[in-house]
Amino acid sequence: MNNRRFVFWTLTPGLAILAMLALVSIAGALYFSVMDRSLRYADYDFAGLYNYHRLLADRRFLNALRISVIWEVVTVVGALAVATLLSVMIFETVRSLWVRNLICLAFLAPVLLPRVAAAFIWRFLYSPSLGLINYLASLVGIGPIEFLADPSLALISVAVVDIWQWGLFFTVIMLKLLETLPKDPIEAAQLDNARTWEIHAFVTLPMLKGPIISLALVKAVESLRSFDLIYVMTGGGPGTTTETLDLYAYQAGINLGGRISYASAMSILLLLLTTIVFTLVWRGIRKWSV
Repeated sequence: MNNRRFVFWTLTPGLAILAMLALVSIAGALYFSVMDRSLRYADYDFAGLYNYHRLLADRRFLNALRISVIWEVVTVVGALAVATLLSVMIFETVRSLWVRNLICLAFLAPVLLPRVAAAFIWRFLYSPSLGLINYLASLVGIGPIEFLADPSLALISVAVVDIWQWGLFFTVIMLKLLETLPKDPIEAAQLDNARTWEIHAFVTLPMLKGPIISLALVKAVESLRSFDLIYVMTGGGPGTTTETLDLYAYQAGINLGGRISYASAMSILLLLLTTIVFTLVWRGIRKWSV
């Protein structure tokens, strides 16, 4: 048996199980989305596209869609910006490999925390009466600040936790990538009297374009699964200022009368939007990276 056949027959059972699980759940959601199923009643009828039509006129759904887009942009850009700045700073200032590895080990700790644990830790840090952040702010005469209760601060306050977890993790990856780059282009730029920021802006980071794109796509997919973090920290509030699409689907399907069909229609729309957007982004990135 050659290598290709070995790989094919090794992966086929696992991929078949994954495909079956995905298709069964999607088919179930699609079936319920065209019904009027509610947990309050045992019987239900065919409703066609009624749930989809209602969603397009649902202001709460449109608000959740807007919040989801903001959440995606802020967390992806924020995590990559933190990773780029910190990795370059450590690469330039810390020469000892042992110290660098120690820093990397510390930076891996946040992402190893379960989302729920990280959410509770930061809820305590944000506390207006007992939190460390408000205590430090009070030393300079600021506060108390209602990080999670102020509608203008709640979403960015939760996003900071996500960026803290994934930005530090990406810092470790980018630092290790910087260490593997060839020295010749960097030394040539130094001979041309290029400044440090110019070397990284025009030499090292362009050489890492492919890995950075991969990290952005991974983070974009991961940010779609932030339900537990947002639910524990704010529950979608105050009001609906931090309510993303998955959180609204949960509220509609479980808490607001058990409207299973309405929540299923929302999930199907989220699946379609995600597939279309990621396909377009992927095609754009492929053209740009050529």
